[in-house]
Amino acid sequence: MRLSSVIITVTLNPAIDETVELDHFVEGDTNRVASIRRDIGGKGINVARVLKELGYEPLAMGFAPGDLGRMIEDTLRDENIGVDFTFLDGVTRTNITILDRSKHRHTVLSAAGPYAHPDDIEKMIANIRRRLRPDTWLVLAGSLPPPCTGDVYARLVKEAERAGALTALDADGLVVRQVLEYGARPTVIKVNHHELQRVHGDPTDTEDEVFEAAETIHHLGVAAVVVTRGTLGSVALTPDADYRISAPDVEVVSAVGAGDAFLAAMLLGLRRDEGWERALRRGAAASVACCLMPGSAECRAQDVQRLADEVVVKLVARHAPVG
Repeated sequence: MRLSSVIITVTLNPAIDETVELDHFVEGDTNRVASIRRDIGGKGINVARVLKELGYEPLAMGFAPGDLGRMIEDTLRDENIGVDFTFLDGVTRTNITILDRSKHRHTVLSAAGPYAHPDDIEKMIANIRRRLRPDTWLVLAGSLPPPCTGDVYARLVKEAERAGALTALDADGLVVRQVLEYGARPTVIKVNHHELQRVHGDPTDTEDEVFEAAETIHHLGVAAVVVTRGTLGSVALTPDADYRISAPDVEVVSAVGAGDAFLAAMLLGLRRDEGWERALRRGAAASVACCLMPGSAECRAQDVQRLADEVVVKLVARHAPVG
């Protein structure tokens, strides 16, 4: 696989992420809030911010709705992250995460987002098209605003392919399935095991079932499939080999955005030509490092570096060379 030197993150449905922490969440009762935190969010934006923390300067693109969209753009600029958003009418959505400290469990209430008109979609695609080069990674991450379907991501994957660029897709299972049904084949698909089940349709509770479902996607022509499984670790099917990744146990502060941190650090490893084994190690370390921080998708570079030594990447099977 040819490796790339430019990473563009695409967030089509950005958000203000509000994390509400409770000592103990009781459904159907009055709950006392221990703390509230607000961050800019959206999976692509999370990936961009982790990349910046790890020493890489990405370009953040996608939609930015209304005044809050301009605030998101200004915040990213203040963090020295390059931006080139397409502005929308309407209001940026708010996602609410309820974090139960006693169970280390979070529940996400995700709003739909503002309506994207056909002209807005065409303008956004044109903006991204002009940025694509043979040395580009295009990261398509997160939910889609109404009335968009996976067709929008499929079009962007095909635009990237025509430009000789590489693509990484991280979205809900239904969207991933739609992208595949539209005939698009991202270079990398990264999903969690719940999303994988929605792609595959059959249970993915055991590791064997996860490998089987990922293999089905891999055989459709997707070069690499990476599945994160929370405390159970991760599995990866790459062009050369299959891997099982185990990360160290930590006291979880917030797991929100851990998958985005995994994707960001993994792609950075590929961008730096470190190979899949080291890239997966870096991704797992970033995911764990994210769990040490409050809010969404935050991590510290020093934690990633320290934890990488504790990640175990085990070779499961090596693939015979094609041809």
